Amino acid sequence: MIRKIKFEDGRKKLAEGILSLCRVLSLEGQVLVNGTFSFSAAEVAGKLEGSDLYFNQGIRLCAAAISEINQTAGCGTGESARLTAELLAYCERKSASGISPVLLARELKAAAKTLEDFVRENAIPLSDAGGDLVEAITKDRETAQMVVDGTNVGEVVVKDSMFGKTKLEITRGMRLDGGLTVGEEGTVSDPLVLIVKNPITSFSSIYPLLQKAQQQNLFILADGIEGEALTLLNTNVKQNRIHVRAMKAPGIGRRKEDLLEDAAVYTDTVVFDGIYPCTMEEVSPAMLGRAKAVTAAGSYTIIKGNTDNSRICKRIEAIEERIRDPKTNYYDKQKLRERIAGLTGCAPVIYAGGYTTAEAKEEKRRIESAVAYYQTMKQYGILKKEVLNNVPVGSEAERFLTESMKQSFKKEEISAYLLILMIQKICGLIVMWLTTGAVMVSTGYDREDLELIKGGVDIERLRG
Repeated sequence: MIRKIKFEDGRKKLAEGILSLCRVLSLEGQVLVNGTFSFSAAEVAGKLEGSDLYFNQGIRLCAAAISEINQTAGCGTGESARLTAELLAYCERKSASGISPVLLARELKAAAKTLEDFVRENAIPLSDAGGDLVEAITKDRETAQMVVDGTNVGEVVVKDSMFGKTKLEITRGMRLDGGLTVGEEGTVSDPLVLIVKNPITSFSSIYPLLQKAQQQNLFILADGIEGEALTLLNTNVKQNRIHVRAMKAPGIGRRKEDLLEDAAVYTDTVVFDGIYPCTMEEVSPAMLGRAKAVTAAGSYTIIKGNTDNSRICKRIEAIEERIRDPKTNYYDKQKLRERIAGLTGCAPVIYAGGYTTAEAKEEKRRIESAVAYYQTMKQYGILKKEVLNNVPVGSEAERFLTESMKQSFKKEEISAYLLILMIQKICGLIVMWLTTGAVMVSTGYDREDLELIKGGVDIERLRG
């Protein structure tokens, strides 16, 4: 990779790039990008980049910080942009007056720590007025109430809708997409649950279990029911010799494995693979899971299990840990939240509707942001804007940071977690800019890189 370095001039170009993005994002409303309105910092940043690589680097750094705030808290794009512009202008003035940038960075970090501690200590639980704060994002009172109702019930999942109107559906139990391959639609009570990791192709492998289960209802969730097993199971079910319902596990790859494990934990059993914990011929009814009911309704199947299970709590904690991991992308977080909804036995789903594809897409993004924002307010509480007047101001940096924070928000109540994220990410960005001695950018590829590109290697990701 061919590199190019600039020193003082590079810092100035970085600041220009940061300010150019902040000026656009701090405007009221949304920005029109490629014919659709957007409030994504990354999408807007891509349209502002030009031929100056140092200027582009500033835009990208700022967009990364603001995007992380937006994805985690659900909103804050405009507020973060206004705070960034204020702090950067302040630091530029102080640096121009002769104050050491390193000393200024140290004061800003201390001010950020003071304000962050104050926000944590003074946050109050969310009141019933939380729907008004959500309505500012959804732009519709009815949709905001759906977000509040769904979040109060469980882990909300937002999906695309085939209808023009947005609606909320609450499913009690673990929902599995897909119909039955064996058995008829309907509801059975107190069935045994067999979960198999591999496709079931041989009837003789599960025949001993069917004999032991006798006339008990049995629900099978497997990677597939094929060949001889499928034919003989359907034949015996139609002749009322056995009471079996079976379906193929939805999903592919790792997601299918996670779903099978979740279903096993939910019904208090294990996933059998023909080897662990025993062969299929040795499986007994005592080793199987239990469900209160299994309902098959054509395109989906719902398992109602017992949520009072310590294994479920541990699994949910592990999933939540993955959600909090900064390396987990936004799409994976949504899928992880769907798994939590299934494990808790209550899945509120909001179907984002729209009369056009663009309208439905924007509606879904708004609802996802509203859900994330309301969840942070429920978990971390809110802070009244007037409380910021009581921040113990010691240094000039603390005073300016507090005043800039108050001017960034126009609402009287703010999510405490959003404030904390802004303090951490934006102050971190400004501190990085203050302590930057030189800026290095890539200007092209050398011979070695060109050979790797021919071989299909992603050079940008390889070189970091």
